[in-house]
Amino acid sequence: MQNSEMKSNKLLKNPLLTKVFTLFIMILLLQIPLYMVGDLIRERGNLYEETSMNIGNEWGREQKIAAPFLTIVYPKSGKKDEEQRKMIILPDTLDAKITLNHEERKRGIYRSMVYNANAKIQGYFDKIEIPNDPNVKIYLSFSLSDTKAILKVNQYQLGTKNYENLEAGTRAEPVLSRGISVLLSQEDLEGKESIPFSMDIDFRGSKKISMLPLGEKNTVEISSPWTSPSFTGILPASKEISKEGFQGKWEVTHLVRNYPQRISVSDATNYFDPVWEREEKDFERYGVYEEEDSNTIQVELFNPVTNYTQVARACKYGILFIMLSIIIVYIFEVASRQFTHYIQYGVVGISLVLFYLLLLSLSEHFPFGISYLLSSLAIIVPNSLYMMSLTQNKKFALGMFVFLTGVYAVLFSILRMEQYALLTGTILILGVLYVIMYLTRRLDIYFQEEE
Repeated sequence: MQNSEMKSNKLLKNPLLTKVFTLFIMILLLQIPLYMVGDLIRERGNLYEETSMNIGNEWGREQKIAAPFLTIVYPKSGKKDEEQRKMIILPDTLDAKITLNHEERKRGIYRSMVYNANAKIQGYFDKIEIPNDPNVKIYLSFSLSDTKAILKVNQYQLGTKNYENLEAGTRAEPVLSRGISVLLSQEDLEGKESIPFSMDIDFRGSKKISMLPLGEKNTVEISSPWTSPSFTGILPASKEISKEGFQGKWEVTHLVRNYPQRISVSDATNYFDPVWEREEKDFERYGVYEEEDSNTIQVELFNPVTNYTQVARACKYGILFIMLSIIIVYIFEVASRQFTHYIQYGVVGISLVLFYLLLLSLSEHFPFGISYLLSSLAIIVPNSLYMMSLTQNKKFALGMFVFLTGVYAVLFSILRMEQYALLTGTILILGVLYVIMYLTRRLDIYFQEEE
């Protein structure tokens, strides 16, 4: 019993054990500057998102297409406070081909991805649905959520007539109000039971494009050179994604939606308002199924990894690399029998924290790969030379160089992964744990040497 108490007192008074405990406290304190760097990364990332949104708003917002449809405006009867009666008639068949060509817009050091789009839409209206009344006004309407981004109307045709004198607005206010339209005459609607239409419009947008399947039978094709699309809402029947871009094809019937072919404008708010008039997206509602988006065709030009997300992910491994680096310095100290002051440990730890700040700064001006290489070299080389000065041995300097090169190479590989990043990071943490267990398996040897 007395021998056990004496051994416990020796362990508590052992300078090596005291140093290990002090270094553990130092590693925890280094989380303060690491957290400050992480907070700066989040701030710059939010500023990037805000700037990207502003660029998109000026170039063209997320475009939402609801086209074409016929707007029937009935005359007023003369009663006081009478509302204008309006009816929306949807097409029988709709065939749309949309092509997106993305490009990069720059403001200061920030860049935003936008697109130029061309929409070719064809189909037929059922003439039986159209009222044969000379007192009503009938408009051929095309709804687009951000009309300021319309570049050119190449074709706006109903039957055999192509219209050029288009008007602003769809005449279907207060729903689907943004867009263009043209007033039709009864002569324009004469002919067969099915009245064909054909539209070809160039416009701009950003981030996402969506379309309502207004026809009873809908065939939609969306293609782009963008290599990482995100399909939401109604999923495509078939899709192809390659290095050359993507192509998605939808074959949709009217059964997937919650509105009929003939809609009164006074009732249409129940169908379209939740989908159409919402301009802002709530990014906090992850995992919440949004029913109002489920009956639209949506494609987002998704950017899975940005420089800020990669730096933020790298910073999450900061405590792991700091702890492992401090352990390596401590092992080199014991092996070389050269005393290393706590301040010197702190210098190594602070340099590892500055790696993430340097990486953030460089990645805003250079490609991420080059930024990562320069940042890692700025940490690896000075710390290796510093280790040679502390231990008076080139072998330990070489060991530090190999160690830091290895961990930063592994970290870079993790950041480049999208699907297996979490799995690889977890395996890395387990590997570090096993190395620590191996290095500390014979701690009694150090205590015996100290005695």
